[in-house]
Amino acid sequence: MVRVTGNFASEGPLHPAARQALLAAFDQGWADPKKLSQSSSKAAILRNQALENIASRLAISVDSIEVLGEPSLGHYLSIAGLFTPSSPFAYSSIDKGKIRAIARSHTSDVKELAVNDAGAIQGLNQVTDGSVLSMQLANGETGVIQDSWDQIGGGVRIAIDATSSGARLALPPRWNTALFDAASWNGPSGLAIMAIRDRSTFSYPLPRISPISSPGSYSLPLLIASALALENFTEESPALRQYAIAQLSKIDGIGVVAPHSQSMPHLLSLGLDGVSGEAVVRELAAQGIDVDSGSACSPQDLQPSHVLAAMGYETTGHVRLTLHEGTTEKEISSLANSLSVVLQKLRG
Repeated sequence: MVRVTGNFASEGPLHPAARQALLAAFDQGWADPKKLSQSSSKAAILRNQALENIASRLAISVDSIEVLGEPSLGHYLSIAGLFTPSSPFAYSSIDKGKIRAIARSHTSDVKELAVNDAGAIQGLNQVTDGSVLSMQLANGETGVIQDSWDQIGGGVRIAIDATSSGARLALPPRWNTALFDAASWNGPSGLAIMAIRDRSTFSYPLPRISPISSPGSYSLPLLIASALALENFTEESPALRQYAIAQLSKIDGIGVVAPHSQSMPHLLSLGLDGVSGEAVVRELAAQGIDVDSGSACSPQDLQPSHVLAAMGYETTGHVRLTLHEGTTEKEISSLANSLSVVLQKLRG
């Protein structure tokens, strides 16, 4: 994979297979696949092939798929589509800001579930039947994977957030809706996949005239590129994350967040004693090394991470690393050396 050297930030480049096919997709996929012209028929074939490929890789039914041109809207649709007029809503303290915003506007009972210092959601067995539960497969800041699905009551409707895990993790045995972001498998940004397991339990929550489950407005070329990226996606090596933990843990004043939890292989969060995360980001950027800091929900203003706060960690000196496909041990060692020098400089 062609990528930016020294890039440990969350944004990764478009997969080469998707990039190469994107221009051809714009040439062939411009027509409305719902119409009856020859161009529309070709577009419909391309769309159907893309949906079949995505369904196969994500292990979901083609009939369950709704394509969304606005990934952020998907959080609302996948959750609110499961609400009845009196549904309680439960979510965790490490959920994204978009889910917390839904909780604030919900007119029925709302329950926020705490997490322990390992990032595991607590109190799932206390979510009452009839509730809608938002559940991350894995957290996008720490990489911690949730595995307590057997604690959830049988009468709870579950909205899965798979936007960070993508194709790396299989859906749990029970779920009602699931949301995926194409960027999580190096597809283009601006496209999401929402899966609805049983449409009889789902109602489109926005104003509508016809019976729909999603707006239906998205870019067909982006869908084709997303399917190609997913078809060629290769999961990152867990050994690389362990190597990064071993190298970074040697540096004084660095603590890995939830180092012993089951985690996705490409995400790592660090706590840095005595420094500002923003200052570390700027110093490393000057050396050509890109990392993230602050909350993944609001990276533009580097707001403190509510995820780390919920887990009981300090939020001031926080750096997030993404190990992209093709990241090498040499690059990780270089990052560790540079980070050690930066910390010494900032601590005086």
